[in-house]
Order: sequence, then structure tokens, then C-alpha cells
Amino acid sequence: MALPTSLLCPIDFSSHSERALRHALALAGAFGAHLTVVTINDPVLVAGAAAAGYASTLRDQVEAALQDTLGRMPAAASPRLPAIDIVTGAPAPEILASAERTGAELIVMGTRGLGATGRVIFGSTTERVVREARVPVLAVPEYSPERMSVEQGEPRFTLGQVIAAVGLDAADAKVAGTAAEWARACGAPLALGHVCHDVPAPAWWPFGAAAEPAPSNDVAYAALEALGRPLGDSPAATFEVRRGNLPAGIAAMVHDLDAGLLVVSRGGGQHRIGSTAYRVMTEAAVPTLVVAGV
Repeated sequence: MALPTSLLCPIDFSSHSERALRHALALAGAFGAHLTVVTINDPVLVAGAAAAGYASTLRDQVEAALQDTLGRMPAAASPRLPAIDIVTGAPAPEILASAERTGAELIVMGTRGLGATGRVIFGSTTERVVREARVPVLAVPEYSPERMSVEQGEPRFTLGQVIAAVGLDAADAKVAGTAAEWARACGAPLALGHVCHDVPAPAWWPFGAAAEPAPSNDVAYAALEALGRPLGDSPAATFEVRRGNLPAGIAAMVHDLDAGLLVVSRGGGQHRIGSTAYRVMTEAAVPTLVVAGV
């Protein structure tokens, strides 16, 4: 799996988006990737400024605010300065359009933040971008200490481990391969993990089991071992199998292994991005790389 050579980071001037920007700068330096920073103006604000004859002034102010934000970031590890993209519209569609326009191979964004009018836009925005993006999305939550940073001009990663949360489905090879590539690039150990998510039938259910039974731990472990063989020994993968509630189980796995990056699939199997998998991203409390497609 190739590492991204072009990144996009949406900025709304909240602390959440600035945290994502710090991660994007570290990744751009580590991967030798080009970074574009995009900010989305509220159409109502733009229309009001235009009606008052201040459209160019508003754009100048937004650009100045972006430059100020970039100026407060650690010295970039990449010799290429970030490009700036200023657009107007609804956040999620404009982020997706900017990714297409700039040829971004990875979107790095906060999980929540504030819009120009003070309303929360990241959260539902992040979820929509994750659902619809044609490229992977790295969702960066509020967490401490940060595991991806730039120090003295050099990218620094303290990931502990990279965990690939696999669902024993068609997306597993891509999730595991992506996690292995990132683990190598960031100098981190790799773990392949699966939570056997047992869903018992409710007491009133008259038709037997309400869902297919989860595989046994031995079957799941054997599947993880088979998945790890093509990845090679750099880094050699370890395997984790647990039973129970899926979001809580993965969150516990992240905590117990001191993981700094979680890799999941957007589609396919029990780890797909939906209400359950979005709770996984929320409860794990580490940057989560969502891989699009199979």
C-alpha cells in the first residue's frame, strides 16, 4: 500500500482543527508529501460581506488568519510550504471537492470543531467526509499527549503501536496492508486485532439466534495469523483477539497496547463505518485512519 504524497487538512480555526494541522504537518514531513490547507467560508457571511462591498476584505482577513495559524505551528519538517485553498459553501461537500481538486490522497481533519458562526461543524461533517471520501481519512480527536508532532523541524512519532482493526471480511487485506505501511513509516510495532462481537438474541425473540454467531477465538486468531503472513517481518505483526462489545473492546485494545493509531475500514463487515464503527472512532480516543473501499 503506497503512502500518500498529497494531503488535505480542513481548518476552521478551532483548537480541534489546529491539532489536526499539527498531525498533517508531521505526516507531510515524514512522507515527503505536499500539504494543502483548506478553509470554508459560510455563504451567509460571504453574501453579507459582498452586499456591503467587503468581499475582498473578508477573503484577505481569512487568508491572514490562515497565515497566522500556520505561523503558530511548529517549524514544518517538509521543505514545501502548505498551499492554501479558500472556498465558500457547506463544509463537507467543499472538503470533498477540495480533495478532488488538489489531488489529495489523504484527508487529515479533527473530529469536531467550531464554524465561523460558532456552531459545531466537525462531527457530522467528519462523519460525512469519512463516508463519502474517495481517499483515506485520518480523524484526529482531542487526546493527549499527541502522538504525531514536529520537533526542531523533524517529524516525531510516538505511536506505541499501530492497530489494524479487522472484521474478518473482504476489507481485511487493505486495512492490514495500510496499517503495516504506516507502522513501517512511523517506526512503530504493528498489531492485527479483532473483537468477536457476540449479539445475543433478546429474551422475547422467538426465532432462535438474532444474528450469525461470532467465530471462536481460535478461528479468529488463525485468520489474523493468515492475514499477517503476506505482510512480512518489517514490522512483524502481533495478534489480539477479544470478545464482547465491539466499540468498547477495540477501545480497550487501543488502551492496553498503548496504541497511537487505529486503522479501520469504511465498508464491509462489522467494522464498517456506521453507528457502531463511528463509536469505535470516538471511544478509542486516538487518531483513526479510515480506509476507503476494498
